[in-house]
Amino acid sequence: MHRPLARAATAVGAGLLVLAAAAGATTGATAAATPAAETPAATAPAAATSAQAAAGTAAQATTATGATSVGLHNAYIQATFPYLADALDTGAGMLEIDIWTNFFGTRDFKVSHDPGNSNNCAAANTYPELRTGARNQNLATCLRNIRLWHENKPNHPLVVLKLELKNGFDGRGGFGAQQLDRVIADNLGAANVFGPAQLKGSHPTLDAAAQAGAWPTRAALTGKFLILVERGTFEAANPFDRYHTDVEYADRLINANSAGALPSTMAFPAINGASQSDPRTGDRGADRASWLVAFDGDASAYAGYPGSYLGGKYLVVMTDAHRVAPAIDGVNPPVPDAQARVRDLAAKGATIVSSDWRNPAIASYTTG
Repeated sequence: MHRPLARAATAVGAGLLVLAAAAGATTGATAAATPAAETPAATAPAAATSAQAAAGTAAQATTATGATSVGLHNAYIQATFPYLADALDTGAGMLEIDIWTNFFGTRDFKVSHDPGNSNNCAAANTYPELRTGARNQNLATCLRNIRLWHENKPNHPLVVLKLELKNGFDGRGGFGAQQLDRVIADNLGAANVFGPAQLKGSHPTLDAAAQAGAWPTRAALTGKFLILVERGTFEAANPFDRYHTDVEYADRLINANSAGALPSTMAFPAINGASQSDPRTGDRGADRASWLVAFDGDASAYAGYPGSYLGGKYLVVMTDAHRVAPAIDGVNPPVPDAQARVRDLAAKGATIVSSDWRNPAIASYTTG
């Protein structure tokens, strides 16, 4: 949040933390979006993109990558996984990490459910230290943990990193979208990330690429990370912040593309909140709509929509999958029940099905 009024947020921080805690009490992204009345009709030639040439044939299925994998909600919490490497070792297709951006002038991207650093990331310079180093580290260290794990297991399946920016960006304070990209590139490694430039290829925009089926298959993204950034619960409840994370990062993509610097961008902005019709309207419409190709919302809502969401052409995270009727256990359900739930939501266009399922037999499950 970097509009002038955003600075006044500190005056009401305590009250907003209460709102944020209430909003964050349920797992995943459950903010409901108002159904939109219009759907952008961006199309593009189905020519092969540079991403396809480099990473393999584009997916042709009801999901963007031709597969659906399982995501772990709040994978950084020590009570769930003692160390972040433990979460990575489950084989999960997505890890969710909550970030506090320069909150109350901390001059850092911190990782925690509440303000501060409270997480399972370890101070580590070697792979063995991933499970011995002091925990409660910042985002840069968490990303270095992931890089160490990757270097030890370079042929791992695609891992999506869902970064929920709890209080948004703070560009005026030096912690904006561009600074986040730099932290990711410097610590995880730009070469390890499948980013917007790779999806866009020769297409004019990300939406044109998605419409043309340019997402590589999940198998073609072996050894890669894909990063989502989205609005957090505190930001959503903050009346002083009207420039939300996904909107701000969409502008980052537009500006970088215009400057010929799209390869410097590391993430895809995700619209938080399920909507049966295309939610890319209002602040998320017009030019920004062409750069918003990821969506995140309540699985129960998506399950009620007809067909594969938006034609199965976009990256879609369906959260709280265990709550879809009939509900199953949110932590340790019978493996066949959880896997059946993943298949059901795959048919609805889910790229990622997210819950708190910790069993590797569930977390590593993939359709397609």
